[in-house]
Amino acid sequence: MTWVFLSLRKMQLKQRLSNYQNRLIQISQKLMDMQELAAAVADGKITYMEGASAPSSLFGTQMNFLGQSSSIAYQSAQVKTNAYLQQMQTINQATGGQYQYSLDPTSMAGYIQDGQIQPYLIFNSIYQEELEAYANQYAQELNRQEQDLEQEKLTLETQIKAIQAEYEAVEQQEGDNIQSDAIKLS
Repeated sequence: MTWVFLSLRKMQLKQRLSNYQNRLIQISQKLMDMQELAAAVADGKITYMEGASAPSSLFGTQMNFLGQSSSIAYQSAQVKTNAYLQQMQTINQATGGQYQYSLDPTSMAGYIQDGQIQPYLIFNSIYQEELEAYANQYAQELNRQEQDLEQEKLTLETQIKAIQAEYEAVEQQEGDNIQSDAIKLS
């Protein structure tokens, strides 16, 4: 009669196994989606192709990143550009314009047009740097989330193996009990 209880235990194990396997599939899919997201945001920008090919589960997350990164980078670049230009103006006034001549022209080549420093070129450079810095911070957060998911995945895989081993043992014991409880005709 214990084979009845063993059959019930087998059903419970089968249900748990199914639940864990489903969760494992969900985690694996989320990991793949997060890796695609990490690749898309690595440079701080999301191209039209990256936006169009975003995993549907993370499309909103990707759009939030786009809005936040551009807004934060813009504000930071604006503050830093203004601070730089004010500092340069103060130094040039204090040195009678001599400081500007002491700058290495090759280091400022990307910011000078028609012999004048162009604020928008400085702004664009800082803006790009800020986008990349935000993307690096975001990538660190994604990496932490991926590590958490990998740990959960590893735990689930271990639990699945344990359940499978118990299932096989219960199945064997059930078979043995059925044989021992069988009526023997001689």
